Amino acid sequence: MKITKYGHSCILVEDQGKTILVDPGIYTYNDKTLNINSFSSLDFIAITHEHADHMHIPLIEEILNKFPKTQIVTNHSVANILSKENIETIKENEYIKLENTPHEKIFMGPSPENSMLTLFGRLTHPGDSLSFNKSSDILALPITAPWGSTTWATETALRVKPKTIIPIHDWHWKDEARKIFYDRLEEYFIKNNMVFKKLENGEAIEI
Repeated sequence: MKITKYGHSCILVEDQGKTILVDPGIYTYNDKTLNINSFSSLDFIAITHEHADHMHIPLIEEILNKFPKTQIVTNHSVANILSKENIETIKENEYIKLENTPHEKIFMGPSPENSMLTLFGRLTHPGDSLSFNKSSDILALPITAPWGSTTWATETALRVKPKTIIPIHDWHWKDEARKIFYDRLEEYFIKNNMVFKKLENGEAIEI
């Protein structure tokens, strides 16, 4: 499996001859982290929930203009929003499985519907949730957020015990802070028999 990070919670996952882009949000769009012209193809976009840092409609439209056969896999709430833009979605398929997982409480208003994604049976992306009790071998772990904390994230990882951790949801950190905490988290998780991949934006790894 090849995993490339494109800022915040946006990752590209390639396996079994298919490509899946997860949560292309506004931070990825504004920071120009993702260059879709570098892609030769894209099979699916998977979206965990409707917040702009996970789903930015102008970026989705830009992607679909280049790859019109790309299918979007998401939940009912996101599907309703996209349908108003004449963008079709599907519920799930053999490569992407969805499970309702609560979005953590936020002070700005009610929490939206949130879906935990399982990709290729090997990678778990929980969106904006740390309230889940299982993970695939690879976990995309939300590291910091207005609704969570790094300590809570580490406690969640210790509970669900993935073999490998990919850090996501870290736009709120300055690059200097990110590098410091990545080093600390790598050391911490090694002691707990887990591998923490210090994945930078635009960097790809094979697992």
